[in-house]
Amino acid sequence: ETEAHGPARAPVVLPAAEHVAASRWLGTVSPRALARWHVPRVVVVVITWRRPQSLKRLCTSLLRADFLGDTVSIRFAMDAGADAETLKFVSRFQWPHGPKSVHARAAHAGLAIAVAESWQPVGDDEYAVLLEDDIEVAPSFYAWMKYALLTYRYGEPHGRDPRVVGVSLYTPRLVEVQRPRRRINLHADLQGRPYLQQLPCSWGALFFPEQWRAFREYLLARTATDPPAVVDIPNSVVGGWKGSWKKFLIEQMYHKAQWMLYPNFPNQTSFSTNHLEAGEHIAASANTLTHAPIDFTVPLLGREFASMLPGGRLEPDVARVPRLDLFSNLTTDDEAIARGLAMIATPAAPETSTVVP
Repeated sequence: ETEAHGPARAPVVLPAAEHVAASRWLGTVSPRALARWHVPRVVVVVITWRRPQSLKRLCTSLLRADFLGDTVSIRFAMDAGADAETLKFVSRFQWPHGPKSVHARAAHAGLAIAVAESWQPVGDDEYAVLLEDDIEVAPSFYAWMKYALLTYRYGEPHGRDPRVVGVSLYTPRLVEVQRPRRRINLHADLQGRPYLQQLPCSWGALFFPEQWRAFREYLLARTATDPPAVVDIPNSVVGGWKGSWKKFLIEQMYHKAQWMLYPNFPNQTSFSTNHLEAGEHIAASANTLTHAPIDFTVPLLGREFASMLPGGRLEPDVARVPRLDLFSNLTTDDEAIARGLAMIATPAAPETSTVVP
């Protein structure tokens, strides 16, 4: 186009004709956000090690997903000691949506460090969806992330909150951060409204670059001593989790009053599910808790989800999105800030607990 008509823009590519109905959410995106459609760049980060069959299932689900014509790169992050079948599969895997890269550590570091090293944002418009290999995604997982990004990062000013760290693909059925653990049904409690919670998701989530950089610095600082000090969050067991990267992000989100956006459909139907397979936490020797599949493995959505949202759309005003604390109780921004300030004032103690999530 000529200068008088502005710069040329790449087209928005809808899914295949039989899936056009799945894109009805596009009609609810603001013109401001649509004009920036091609600004955010998403990296799919697959964290894998010694579960080749799980990895194959995850990658099959990724290949079935709609990426709306976007260029999306994929990155495989592997700790040292990955098995031959995993290495062979990653080497031969063909990704049709963009570049593929592989990061393999030379020395074993454990899951927390592997996750922290798996992505270093390039600029403030690069985002990463982190997927451990026992996750499976829905065909619409990318559309959900794109919709949330356009609404809450690139849309109207009232949609933006700098303390939102990312977008979950998964809806939890269980409050794991307390004992005894308890079942929850947030769809009934919130009438199906997506919500913000002071809880990061490790079973499929998109992370924002500014907050991820801060988290990497925090995690490396917290793990610089051996053992790391315990940061006590009142009424929670998080401080005793061993080998968990999630606990460090919980700490950061708690003391900074930060939030993650969660979907909220009937029966916890989600954009990702966890198959609860043996790994660094599940079935670990130090973990004495029972992990029942019914508490963690949830149904996956199909290609259409917008019609199931209240009003057929995401709430455009982020201040009106319900907020939940770490324990899945309704809360407010002011309450979250007050709790974070109180936590900062509490000195850390040497690590002695052995509770495993």
